[in-house]
Amino acid sequence: MNQVQAKYKLVGSPLQKVGVLLLLILFIRPDVQAEANNPAFASGPDSNVPSITQQKGQKKLVKGTVSDDAGELMIGATISIKGTTQGVLSDMNGNYEIECTDNDILQVSYLGYTPQDIKVGNRKVIDVILTSDNVLLEEVQIIAYGTQKKLTVTGSVSSIDTKDLLKSPTSSIGNMLAGSVSGISTVQYSGQPGAEDPEIFVRGIASLDGARSQPLILVDGVERSFFRMDPNEIENITVLKYASATAVFGVRGANGVILVTTRRGKEGRTEISLSSSVGISEAMRVPEMMGSYDHAKYFNEMQLSDNPDLGPNDLRFSPYVLDMFRTNADPIMFPNTNWEDLMFKKASLQTQHNLNISGGTKDVKFFISLGYLYQDGLLKRFYESYNPKYKKNRYNYRANLDINVTKSTTLKLGLGGRL
Repeated sequence: MNQVQAKYKLVGSPLQKVGVLLLLILFIRPDVQAEANNPAFASGPDSNVPSITQQKGQKKLVKGTVSDDAGELMIGATISIKGTTQGVLSDMNGNYEIECTDNDILQVSYLGYTPQDIKVGNRKVIDVILTSDNVLLEEVQIIAYGTQKKLTVTGSVSSIDTKDLLKSPTSSIGNMLAGSVSGISTVQYSGQPGAEDPEIFVRGIASLDGARSQPLILVDGVERSFFRMDPNEIENITVLKYASATAVFGVRGANGVILVTTRRGKEGRTEISLSSSVGISEAMRVPEMMGSYDHAKYFNEMQLSDNPDLGPNDLRFSPYVLDMFRTNADPIMFPNTNWEDLMFKKASLQTQHNLNISGGTKDVKFFISLGYLYQDGLLKRFYESYNPKYKKNRYNYRANLDINVTKSTTLKLGLGGRL
C-alpha cells in the first residue's frame, strides 16, 4: 500500500487547529488513496466491474414476448415481479415491457398454462414460452368475474350441463334442477300448462317472506328468468350456494346465485341438430271421490252427531233416498256421478322439438336455435261452444354471434326470447 506523507502549516486558535487535523484525517486517508490507485476498483466505460449504483439494484427496462407451446402469441398474459404488486399484461401482439432489477424474479402466468418464474439477471430481452396444462385448467372454476380453485369452493358450486337437463321430460327448467343439483329445492303451485314455473330455494327458505328468499338469476350476465327457455339452448347452469362463491355479488347473492350460460358457436364445420320428444303428462296424486250413497250416509251421521234427537225423516236424506243411491235403481233422479272421470282425462300429450345450427371460423362463430313446445291440459271438452281445456304453445328462438374484430377485441351478440 502506498504511503502518503504531507506537511501542513496550521494557523489559528488551538480549537481551529484540531478541526483542521480531523478533516485532513478523514479526507486524506492512506487506505482510501490506495484503493483509488488500485486498478481493481476502477470503474469506467471499459470496466467489467459493476458500478456502485448497479450494485445497489438500478432498475432497467426488460422487454420480450409471451407465446404458447404452439407458437401462438398470447394476449393478456400476466407478467409480475415476485414479492411485489408490480405487474403488466402482454399486449395484442404478445409483447410486454416491465421495469425491474437484475435480482428480480419475473412471474409469468396465464389461465390453463403452467406459470414460470424467471430470474432477470443481466438480460434486457426475455422471451417466454408457456406450456398448456389441462390438469390445471380443470382445477379452476370460473365464478362471475373471476376464477377460484375448485378445491376452495368444493360444496359451494354445483353445475349441470345440457345433457343432464334433457334427461328430464318436464317443460320448466326450474323443475329440471330439482333432484339434479344438490342444495336446490323447488315448490310448484300449479299444474296448468304454461304456469308450471316453481319457486326455487337455495339452501332452504332464508326468510319468512318467500319472495325475498329467491336466488339471483343471471342469464349470460343479465338478470332475467330462465324458466321458459328451451333446454337445448343452454350450455350449463351453475349454482353458487355459499359465501365463498357468492361474495362477488354482495348482498344480492345472499340467497344464492344461479348462472345460466347459453350455447355459442365453435370453430369448425357447421353442425345441424334436430331433436324431438313426445311425452305424456298425468296427475301425480288425485283424491278419490266419494260416491252419492257414501256422501248421503255420512251427511246424515253428521246431523245426528249435532242433534241426536232427530228422527229418520228429519234427516237430510231419508231412508228411501239412501236406498235409491245404494241400488242405483234410478240413475236419472238419483245419480251417482264420478266427476273426476267426467271432467279429467287420464293423461295429456306433450311434445317438444328443437332445431339448432352452430359452427364458424376463427373470426366468426354462430349458434342459432329454434324451439317449439306443445303442452295439452287434463280437462275434457264437452261442447264446441265452450272449451275448458288449458293448453300451451311456446316458440323459443336464440341467436348468438361472436366476431373477432381484432386480436384483442371480440364482439358478442346474443338475441333470445319466446312467443
